[in-house]
Amino acid sequence: MKLTYIKHEHIDKKEWDLCINNAINKLVYAESVYLDKMCGNWDAIILNDYEAVMPLPWKIKFGIKYLYQPAFYQQGGIYSRNKISEKTTERFILEACRHFKFSTFSLNYGNPITASPGSFEIIIRNNFILDLQKNYESLSACYSPYLKRKLKKSSTYQLKYKASDDIHATIKQFKSLYKKKIPSVRNIDYTHFEELCIHFAKEKKLFIREVYDATEKRLLAAVLMIKDNNRIYNLVPCLFPAGKKLSANYFLYDSMMKEFSGQQLVFDFEGSDIEGIAFFYRKFTDNNQPYPFIRFNNLPKIIRWLKG
Repeated sequence: MKLTYIKHEHIDKKEWDLCINNAINKLVYAESVYLDKMCGNWDAIILNDYEAVMPLPWKIKFGIKYLYQPAFYQQGGIYSRNKISEKTTERFILEACRHFKFSTFSLNYGNPITASPGSFEIIIRNNFILDLQKNYESLSACYSPYLKRKLKKSSTYQLKYKASDDIHATIKQFKSLYKKKIPSVRNIDYTHFEELCIHFAKEKKLFIREVYDATEKRLLAAVLMIKDNNRIYNLVPCLFPAGKKLSANYFLYDSMMKEFSGQQLVFDFEGSDIEGIAFFYRKFTDNNQPYPFIRFNNLPKIIRWLKG
């Protein structure tokens, strides 16, 4: 097994994307365009001749180069055309440890790792998914009793389900609703994400769905999603206070299940470890596809003390 650390300017983007698109654990976050837009800098660890790849988003602070988790980027890690063993996962992580002394970054659901060799910490994070291959009747039959009651109640409000193409407005709404709750996402991150969304919209891989009240004038909930050949990614969900009162979020996601059911796709809820959000997603599916999150700190003791 030959692992090579390659700086960004030397990465063959054509070979990179070929590896990602043929990976058995392919996710949109690893596409070069996604990384280029959402990571200020990224290098990579590559197995042999692009047999498997691992993006390494990095920053520099106080002269120290470290790995970090970019905004709107759920799962990084190793992407491979072949099944990844726990030994391979560990080798990639230890190779990253050789080049960075400090790190917080995610792997992906296809990267098995159950025990730390001692030089890094492993946290397992939740990610709920729903296989959309079944028809809507089969999908909704598996809804929780709580969700069925919510949908029955929302049906009395005559809510309206609509499509939109206003990327700027949806991202602006999300920022207005949640910026204080996720202060790590900077204004520049929102700008870069909007640029990324415009790119995917041109490729017809992005869609926005909204819910309005009976008058069709008051927006209650919205969601912006990216779709590739395998998944629909629940990237930017918005729920307004008035929508919460009318269970508009339940109506929105149920309407999307109706629209996209029967397709060879997985609906990726993108989380969550936040109990209230996980409570909502579990009402649609109990299929949890967890992924590892890695932390390590091999900084000199004096720097660790100053950092603490």
